[in-house]
Amino acid sequence: MKYDFCILGAGLAGLSLAKELSTVPDVNAIVIDPYGIGGGASGSPIGLANPATGRFATKTWRAEESIEAIKSNLEEVSPFSSQKFFSQSGVMRPAMDSKIANRMKENIESNNWPDDWCDWLSESDIKTLFPGLQSEYGGAWVSTGITVAIPQYLQALSNYLKEKSIQILENKKFKLDLISGIWNIKLSDDTQFEAEHLITTAGIKTKEFDFWKDLPLHPVKGQVAVFECHDNFPYKAAISALGYFASLDSKTFVAGSTYEHNFTHEEVDLQGKEYIEKRMLRVMPQLKGKYRLIDQWSGVRASTPDRMPIIGPHPSVQSCSVFAGLGSKGLLYSSVLAKEISQYLTDNMPVSSEISLNRFSSK
Repeated sequence: MKYDFCILGAGLAGLSLAKELSTVPDVNAIVIDPYGIGGGASGSPIGLANPATGRFATKTWRAEESIEAIKSNLEEVSPFSSQKFFSQSGVMRPAMDSKIANRMKENIESNNWPDDWCDWLSESDIKTLFPGLQSEYGGAWVSTGITVAIPQYLQALSNYLKEKSIQILENKKFKLDLISGIWNIKLSDDTQFEAEHLITTAGIKTKEFDFWKDLPLHPVKGQVAVFECHDNFPYKAAISALGYFASLDSKTFVAGSTYEHNFTHEEVDLQGKEYIEKRMLRVMPQLKGKYRLIDQWSGVRASTPDRMPIIGPHPSVQSCSVFAGLGSKGLLYSSVLAKEISQYLTDNMPVSSEISLNRFSSK
């Protein structure tokens, strides 16, 4: 069997790209992931598509397009799941000190937000709308933020792709050979197939491929904790301050994340849990003694020197491209950038300079 495209990685980037390629007439693609769907950093139990990020709620690059793209994908694949896996919950971003409050207000005023996307709420506003939330300095209300149960989303996306005749091979190890410009992929069960073009979407594991070992990706370990409230989680909206806290039901919620640039193992640990809890109780002090831990998760994200994703062809290996470096913005960017790399692959459309791999070779 010969495919036009072979995608290495079944996380947010890989499956989003497969979805875009599935809409192109007369193009066939296959996805392989030796760790399974969402087996890497895309496996976090809940994540946010939040267009106002960082300590100061800065408007993200291509925020409007990104939110519309992920919202469209979520809605399109939702019939392929028996579970509710997302909510247009909004994100409440309380400022934790006066400096942060001033910068947040400046960003809201200067970032050219569409109407009603991001608004400043006073301390009294927050006390009324979010009782118990630490809100002495006010905060930013991001109405367009989306809360997503990522594993369920990826499974729905996988089911959608199978309906579109996109084959997804999970838990399959493989070997690659480039022979006369064609990629030969041999699986551990000796099954073989060919592909005209190889796209690596494996997050930090992209660097494990010899031809991508020099890619400027930096590993950042992130841990989250899953808690169950004795009563109900107090807010329908997600909360983002000193981390994020989000729920898709009335009882359980996810709290995270750590940002560990220096780590000795990739597993969850007590230090991660304690770090998350300490910050959580600063933001939502009313929860003290009213919850219990039910699970923990950890993954290693791929960050870049300028914290922007990387898309583009390999500088010397033919028929080989990369889509990686989404960091903590995988939900926000995966859908919109999948469209961009799909257009590059099928129509030779140029990649935006802000995310092009070429931006590093010119330095």
